[in-house]
Amino acid sequence: MQNKLNIHNHLRNLSICWLFLVWGTISSSCQNSTESTNKLNIDRDIPPSESFDASYGFWGPNGETIYFTHSEELGSDPDPGKLDQLWKVDVDDTGNRQMIHTGRILNADISPDGLWIVFHSFSLPQYLYKMRSDGSELQRLSGPDSPNPNLEHTGLARWSPDGKRILFSIYAGKPRGTALMDSSGSNTRIIIPYGIDAKWFPDGTKIIYLNWDTTQVSNKQQQIYVANADGTNQEKLTDLTHSRYMGDVAEPIVSPNEKSIAFTHLGSNGYDKEIFIMKIDGNGIEQITEGPGYATRPEWSPDGNTLLFSRIIPNVSKRLYYLDVNTREVTPVFPA
Repeated sequence: MQNKLNIHNHLRNLSICWLFLVWGTISSSCQNSTESTNKLNIDRDIPPSESFDASYGFWGPNGETIYFTHSEELGSDPDPGKLDQLWKVDVDDTGNRQMIHTGRILNADISPDGLWIVFHSFSLPQYLYKMRSDGSELQRLSGPDSPNPNLEHTGLARWSPDGKRILFSIYAGKPRGTALMDSSGSNTRIIIPYGIDAKWFPDGTKIIYLNWDTTQVSNKQQQIYVANADGTNQEKLTDLTHSRYMGDVAEPIVSPNEKSIAFTHLGSNGYDKEIFIMKIDGNGIEQITEGPGYATRPEWSPDGNTLLFSRIIPNVSKRLYYLDVNTREVTPVFPA
């Protein structure tokens, strides 16, 4: 009898949480340890986006251009070159889009001078590549026929603010962790064992990344850390719950003024990822999006006023959006 009562209560609680989500209400009983906020933009009631596949966007160095991945409708055509193509568009002329390179290109990033793009491959084990920002001069940086022929499982690369180094993750095998290489692919070394998803502070003196705090219970082990650019002076910033699995917390990125951090984490439904923002010291965590599917890859604009992000509804759509950091207003990059 007691077991039946517990099951009934559990189902009732799930129903209540679902109703709260439908009405766009953030309930403390359905939430993780992050703070709720009345600034939350329920980004369902927003201007419609053009029906154009676009995701994983990032800004050009001057903020006037956006690069993104696009997959064409395949139909019966199995050509992998139609998946995860790299495209670009001018912010003021979003109807004039240009393909840079055929797929599959994952997690690309552009150098500060706008001349080079680094990315990792889709096929396993994943390798790092770089190419000119017009799609020419493709070069392999890890794996066979590269400066690092024995290096595998590499990805999530980011150019340093001075363009001389590349920060990346070795996410499998031994040893693995957050690593550095020169822009040519030489002088590769791990600087933070088991660290992943690292990005630079804008001034290049520090990095932000993910790692595991194994002193915590399993539900609180994956957290956001900062360290010096050489991997020293590591400091844990967060104490998030619902962070058991890789990806539950992801994509931390520091604002241009180095006062805020955006990242993705499980949202109020405890399942799909949404975008959060916090102060540079890890305090004041706020969830700032909530919508269908999940949000990913927040990217600060060079002026720090806008976050570019993707909203993906699996098997339905991939769309790019702007989020005004001050007003929390969400608008599509490609308006209908």
